[in-house]
Amino acid sequence: MSDQRDELTAAEVEGFEGPASSRTMWHQPADTQGRVSIGGSRAEVAAGQISRLAATARAGERIGSKEDLRKLCGFSVGTMNEAIKLAQARGVITSRPGPGGGIFACDPSPLSRMNGWFRAAADDESAFAEAVQIRDAIAPLLVEEVLRQMTLADQQALEERLWEVRRARNSQAVSDFIWAGWALHEYIAGIGKRQLLDTLYLSIMDVGTSYLRAVLEATEPDVHLNGLAQVLEDLVDALNRCDTDAAVDALRRTDPTMILSPPPNSPL
Repeated sequence: MSDQRDELTAAEVEGFEGPASSRTMWHQPADTQGRVSIGGSRAEVAAGQISRLAATARAGERIGSKEDLRKLCGFSVGTMNEAIKLAQARGVITSRPGPGGGIFACDPSPLSRMNGWFRAAADDESAFAEAVQIRDAIAPLLVEEVLRQMTLADQQALEERLWEVRRARNSQAVSDFIWAGWALHEYIAGIGKRQLLDTLYLSIMDVGTSYLRAVLEATEPDVHLNGLAQVLEDLVDALNRCDTDAAVDALRRTDPTMILSPPPNSPL
């Protein structure tokens, strides 16, 4: 795969608040079939590594010079400069020039720590598993709120988004399929009126999508879209029928990484 990660500037990445599966961050080259080439920023990856290093240090502790971190992370000087700016903007490090200077860990606010955790979770399997556990715990709250607020217009909008999932599945357009699945979950979250709950839900779903991006980029596996597509069908059907238990069950079965393995009892 071609390396396209440097195409976004640090400022663009810092201001980007969309899902990992947005069309800005996903690319599907015409010369590949059933594969995804992941776009994004090397600076974002390096900033995540710096954040993880800072998280292991005490507040005010020196974690190294800029050159130390560059060698450790294996990125270019320009990429590391952008990464340090990102990490500073997120409140996880400070940079001091001159003798005795370097990069120092900060003690960010709880909100900054949470944001840093989400940003650094993309390629972390344990973070993905933790996110799934939290998503499963809040699923009943989310479904209850959605069913309380959902209108006939919302039902129609969900069917339209489900149609996009079907279209992408039938054409085996992997990036379009992931995008369509994200759009469906984004709309579901938007039906509710509890901003904290909805934002937490979408952030957790984005961890799964980000982790999927990392796996696809690293291994380029074959993909199997039918299983996840059926789960999304079940979710919308349950919401339309106002079946709380079935909707919670479908939501808990929603796992973006399902596309990496064939469904049980299906031919390989």
